[in-house]
Amino acid sequence: MPLDATQLAQEITEHVRAAAAQSAGGPAAQAAGGATAEAVGGDFCSIWPQAKPVLGFVAGIVAFIPGLGTTAGAVLQGLIKVGGQISAEVCRQQ
Repeated sequence: MPLDATQLAQEITEHVRAAAAQSAGGPAAQAAGGATAEAVGGDFCSIWPQAKPVLGFVAGIVAFIPGLGTTAGAVLQGLIKVGGQISAEVCRQQ
């Protein structure tokens, strides 16, 4: 099954927007002014530069968890590479 970078970028963007909208609806978020989906970024190309370093940090930390931490860290590193490839393909078109 071939993967389409544009479709994957749109899927990721939709999930980020849904998560931002859901967190903005919570009582604590509303009391703090709430983050809107627009504040997260309009598209994958604006989201990825913010997400990549966080994912890298989490991958480094999770590797220290006994058991499956090493595997989880390696999977996250692989996903970071995939995200970078999606970014290289989708964001160069803009």
